[in-house]
Amino acid sequence: MPPALAYSFDDAVASKFYYDLDGKRLEIHFTHCWEIATGRRHDEPCQLLIHHWADARCQEPNVSPHFVPLDAGMGIVSLLLSFAWTAEGAEVWINTIDERYLLLRFTNPSVEVVL
Repeated sequence: MPPALAYSFDDAVASKFYYDLDGKRLEIHFTHCWEIATGRRHDEPCQLLIHHWADARCQEPNVSPHFVPLDAGMGIVSLLLSFAWTAEGAEVWINTIDERYLLLRFTNPSVEVVL
């Protein structure tokens, strides 16, 4: 499992969203984030970048217990609820602008925080 992220975006409102299906790249931009080590707010633009995954799927638990390919269920990100590493990769809970709650599951992704 990769090391924990140095910054947190939990419950952060997205200011910009970019999704490239063919390039396997997802960017969620924020106006600020939290530095985990110090607990201090970083008041500069920052982004969570997830890319180069082997597989990406999403689930809308209120609708179905099944995961579908990311491109079949993805929506525009409004709020990032949580990010967590798993044995297979990463899981991200998001809320979309049309008020859906989605669990995104990425297998073997590269994940970066860009400040």
